[in-house]
Amino acid sequence: MARILTTAQKKAIFISIPTQITIDTTDIDASIQWANQDITSYPTISLNIASDGITAIEDVSDGILYSTATLTIHILTKNAQGFNGAIIAETFSQAIIDEITTWTTPLTGDVRIFDSHEDIASLQNNGFSDDIYDYILSITIHHG
Repeated sequence: MARILTTAQKKAIFISIPTQITIDTTDIDASIQWANQDITSYPTISLNIASDGITAIEDVSDGILYSTATLTIHILTKNAQGFNGAIIAETFSQAIIDEITTWTTPLTGDVRIFDSHEDIASLQNNGFSDDIYDYILSITIHHG
């Protein structure tokens, strides 16, 4: 077992984050990227994995030892298609939370959460500047 997420595990996380929402009858697409990439359009979902491999948890039912990482997701939006950027960010946030809640069944590479109430922190509004809204989700993920 690697203590640090592998490239395959990071890819499994990346491709499972929703990048499209519907508000009323309007579809809105976001780009997705890692935090070390330049933002070129809005909305953008930016992923960062921090504090990887710091803790080990044993899943007694499966007998698997897990390392822990923090996945931070920034949902960056502007007013678009007749919707306020905050509404767009909140809708993307809910879609992402709904997806991550399913990770109690592990993703490829055994990436998972154990409890959606404990592992998914409350949504944070980092405010806005230059008409860019920044909403943040912090998720404790576990990987084998």
